[in-house]
Amino acid sequence: MRPLVAALLLACAPLAAQPTYRDKVEPYVVKPGDTISQITQRMLGDSTFWEDNWKLNPQVRDPDKLRIGQVLQIITERKVIAESARVVEAVNRTEKLLRASEWERAAVGDELGSGHGLRTRQSSTAELRFNAESSLRLGEYSQVFLARKSTSLRGVDRGQVTVQRGAVDLVFEPLKRPRTEIELVAGPASARPSLEAGKKAEIRAGAAEDGGARVMVYRGQSAVSAAGTEVAVAEGMGTAVPESGPPARPEKLLAAPGISEPALRWNYSNGLLRWQPVEGAAAYRLEVCADAACRTLLQTARVDTGASQHQVDPLPVGSHVWRVLAISASGLDGYTSPTAALEVTDGRPDLAGPMLALVPVSGFVQGVDGATRLGPGARLRVEGHDEQSGLQRIELHHEGRSQTIQPGTVLDLAALQAGARLVSLDMLGNRSEQQIRIDTAE
Repeated sequence: MRPLVAALLLACAPLAAQPTYRDKVEPYVVKPGDTISQITQRMLGDSTFWEDNWKLNPQVRDPDKLRIGQVLQIITERKVIAESARVVEAVNRTEKLLRASEWERAAVGDELGSGHGLRTRQSSTAELRFNAESSLRLGEYSQVFLARKSTSLRGVDRGQVTVQRGAVDLVFEPLKRPRTEIELVAGPASARPSLEAGKKAEIRAGAAEDGGARVMVYRGQSAVSAAGTEVAVAEGMGTAVPESGPPARPEKLLAAPGISEPALRWNYSNGLLRWQPVEGAAAYRLEVCADAACRTLLQTARVDTGASQHQVDPLPVGSHVWRVLAISASGLDGYTSPTAALEVTDGRPDLAGPMLALVPVSGFVQGVDGATRLGPGARLRVEGHDEQSGLQRIELHHEGRSQTIQPGTVLDLAALQAGARLVSLDMLGNRSEQQIRIDTAE
């Protein structure tokens, strides 16, 4: 099942961004009053790089004391080679767009610049790295374009990312001086996260299926603009933006659902995942992944409100994880639960109902032909067993009435009238039924 809003994650790396330059170096004749700092300012418009010019001229002992007429080697043009983003991960089917209408397979190492696009298909993820402090992570069914991408001489990456499908999770962990400024455009909304050195920020902005947008701030804060109106969205809040009109008043994000069983082990492949209901939830989004970071998706599902469980499609044998989040009535994604462990030891699905049996315990005779014949006062024990998901319950149905029977219950023959039925269900809802036939002893 395709989720309402697919995920795209911006992760951060531990080191500061280091821009790469392509320089044009030319001879320069020193004029009266020149210093290396002044020459650098005149040529590059920024004196910050005066040390780079000094290194090109080791014969100069003091950069502030130059000889008139002295010939120096000076950087006269500096081009930043960081105006592209690099694909550092492409799981399953990920595609890039470098030329109009020509989507092609994306691979690790691909470079994307302004106007280029990246998209993922079902159960696919990708990561697009801008620099050492920021990257874009695309989840299932996501599509983005780099509307603008540039890098200043000081190594600050600036850009505008347009989210055409799915959503964007922007996670920053700025260092001493933030080096990335990204505006996220989703539908009619524009989100501009506020970054502070040493403070983590995590913002999700997504294009909604109703033509509007949703912006959720899990950490930090962000300004959100639409229809000429700007609102400030604080940590733990979100806003729904209609297709036309200003952003709605920010509302509190829903808490992460609690996981009923943090570690599961199935000897079948299509089990039931359960979580604690969240007050105010209109739906839930479930992800089953092949790795602890949930980068390789196996299944996703949207579960409507009223249910806090979901039966998955058959999974492969192996160790997996799963997680879930609650979605509010306005379509805002709440906080995601921690991942829970799930181990599948047998790839066969559980499709059959439990085994049922009526075992005579008294008032019966065993004939020479091997048949069991019951006397009028016979008593029988009800047995049920399911080796996979487990027995849920046994029901006795007769003449429009039903009652729940516990395994091991002993019943009198009088209670098992001809035409009665025993029905058993396992934990996945698979059922089996047994018509009761009474063969009394003569």
